[in-house]
Amino acid sequence: MAEDDTLTKALVDVRARRTALQNDHDRIVAELAKLRAAEAALTSIVEDVPLDDAVALHPYEGGRTSGGERASPVTGARRGARGPRANSAKGRLKALLGGTGPQGLSHAEIAERLPDVAPNTLNTYLSMMVTGGEAVRNGDFFTAPEPVSAEAASGAEDDAAEEADASPDA
Repeated sequence: MAEDDTLTKALVDVRARRTALQNDHDRIVAELAKLRAAEAALTSIVEDVPLDDAVALHPYEGGRTSGGERASPVTGARRGARGPRANSAKGRLKALLGGTGPQGLSHAEIAERLPDVAPNTLNTYLSMMVTGGEAVRNGDFFTAPEPVSAEAASGAEDDAAEEADASPDA
């Protein structure tokens, strides 16, 4: 019976150590994915190459982490004069919405694709982007606004000029 107790204790100890190591491994894999995404974004900025090419310059397991998910959530993002940076949560959110179809993504789908962004941060960014015109909300779905064509923009300017010419000077 003493042998059974010893084996049971050993089994409990092994399971606890395995669980702790698995948690550490998951944390390290997530951190490594973030570092790879940051490296690709910085390579894109410093070497002035498109982000997809920067990812290709630094291949790692076919662009996937050991867990099978995409390591670089940023695709095709461009950084403006002051930003958002390609590897920031808001920049990745903007790039994600820009790559969606006409229906967009639900809040749950966005949270699933950006697991490292805290829910409160995601809510705040989505709210700010909708208010600022960087995103459009249709019911429960979010998408990037449709780009304004050059013809539509010049047509709006022409209409404004005609209204200014037609108004009587008082």
